[in-house]
Amino acid sequence: MITVSESKRPDALSEIRVLSTLDGAAKRSIAQLCRWQKIAQNTQIISHQDCTDDVYFLVQGTVRAISYSVDGKEVSFRDIGPGEIFGEYAAIDGGERSANIFAITDIFVGSLSGRAFRDLLARYPELSLAVMRLLTQQTRDLTKRIFEFSAFAVKNRIHSELLRLALASRPTGNIAEIEKMPTHAEMASRISTHREAVTREFNALARLGLMEKRGRSTFINDLAALQDMVSSFDYPVDA
Repeated sequence: MITVSESKRPDALSEIRVLSTLDGAAKRSIAQLCRWQKIAQNTQIISHQDCTDDVYFLVQGTVRAISYSVDGKEVSFRDIGPGEIFGEYAAIDGGERSANIFAITDIFVGSLSGRAFRDLLARYPELSLAVMRLLTQQTRDLTKRIFEFSAFAVKNRIHSELLRLALASRPTGNIAEIEKMPTHAEMASRISTHREAVTREFNALARLGLMEKRGRSTFINDLAALQDMVSSFDYPVDA
């Protein structure tokens, strides 16, 4: 459920990470330029290869970047959560959209035209640097995934993706709680395999006591052991 009220829109960009180096006045100025929307779960926001160029500042909720093969197989690239932006590729290079973007929860989002976003990059050098760092990190992440698809067996890819989810959950000590665990089908889409392979490996990890379902959350009970498993693949997740 979206809870951001109309009165809070001027401060809605306070948690957007690429804007973190800007002062409050700059963020409020950008917020006033934005078109604000509440978008319902399962709505498609961006279509692959269309020619729009809006950039979106995601305040609440989660969206997913997806493409489809010719035979209809879904390939999931990543989930994008509160505090992140999406749509910046087309705004920067003027090209077609690189993926479909769907709201997987209700979301609250502000958007700017590509031209307005480029004007901001020219006006605020610190924002330009933040966006460059974001794009660099995304390139590093994609490089890791390409390596994994080429070099790892399916179970190794599952371990790597599971470790990414665990680290993203900001674990305390040696236990990680993944509150929004992807379904087995969604996990399979992320690592280019089938649902049955994910189910089989998750069951094996559960028998080892490394992975456990409790209510709606999935717990990694020995994060160090999972890290050791992934490190043995000779490609560290945090490189």
